[in-house]
Amino acid sequence: MSLTTGRLPMEWKHANVIPIHKKDCIEPVTNYRPISLLPIISKVLERCVFNNIYPFVRVLINNVQHGFLRNRSCITQLLGILHDIGKNLDRNKQIDVLYLDFSKAFDSVDHDILLHKLQMHGINGTLLRWFENYLNDRWQRVVIDGAASTWSPVTSGVPQGSILGPLLFVIFINDLPDNVSPSTNSALYADDSKLYREIKSVEDCQFLQDDLAKLEKWSTDSKMRFNTEKCKVLTISRKQHPTRFPYRIYGNELSPCQAEKDLGMLVTSNLKWGPHILKMVAKANKMLGILKRSCFDINHTQVRRTLYLTLVKSQLVYGSEVWCPPNNKENRRSSKKSNTVDTKEETRRTKLQTALNAT
Repeated sequence: MSLTTGRLPMEWKHANVIPIHKKDCIEPVTNYRPISLLPIISKVLERCVFNNIYPFVRVLINNVQHGFLRNRSCITQLLGILHDIGKNLDRNKQIDVLYLDFSKAFDSVDHDILLHKLQMHGINGTLLRWFENYLNDRWQRVVIDGAASTWSPVTSGVPQGSILGPLLFVIFINDLPDNVSPSTNSALYADDSKLYREIKSVEDCQFLQDDLAKLEKWSTDSKMRFNTEKCKVLTISRKQHPTRFPYRIYGNELSPCQAEKDLGMLVTSNLKWGPHILKMVAKANKMLGILKRSCFDINHTQVRRTLYLTLVKSQLVYGSEVWCPPNNKENRRSSKKSNTVDTKEETRRTKLQTALNAT
């Protein structure tokens, strides 16, 4: 009935918002992500709609987008980009990477612009009216420890915690890379975006600045602003005196950095992974210490193993395809020794099996 009439019951458009701490200090409200807890039955309907429109929308999604898409992830994006940058670095080239961050991206989506882009992606008729009703007349309240705020209307954005929200956002931001010139590379993971380009002279820096100006215009037209405080410039080069350029957005100069966190990986100006590994090990050790202090009375081996794999080992293995530990000389030696032992063991087992069969 909802899909036929193009309307959603009002009870399904009321959400309890749970604030989830993202990073840094716990006091500022801006360091929290609002997650909407929606009725289960409405999410079942969202899943049905998602499964039916995804195959048609997926072929229209820009290839540089890796967020919220099947067979795409943070690792697939990092592997492609860092491989490309690494090849230029091996040829002693300089690459400037502009890390761009939107301010409250999911909450800033303009509904009218989104509906227009949905129509441009082939969604119209009753289904378009259903999406219009899905986005409008929403209400939410914040719930913390059983205490709830008053209900407030939602005038923009897509619900974080919904099934359709991420896909709608990917469609909204899909035309952003089209504003970049072919000689400049771009990459997206949902709202995390970056531009990078090989720099041979100041003229290349100016070309990159021109592309940044085009994205600034896109953000103004789309009513979604970049957070200038979180936008950074990372110059990747082995040159002693690389070319420097004051990149600007909204009239503010982007802050240069020697290392930047990119989708959970600490990327440095020389593309070495020592600082990332040290940070990763320190984080894992910290979590291991917390488990030792808080779970010392847990004797069940399976429970202890699950806690270790979930909270400690997951820190160590994340992105291992990117920072590639087999390239370490000591790891290569250990790998060769392990392979030799495995070969001898396999030969011994084969001989034993042959003797048993003969007997």
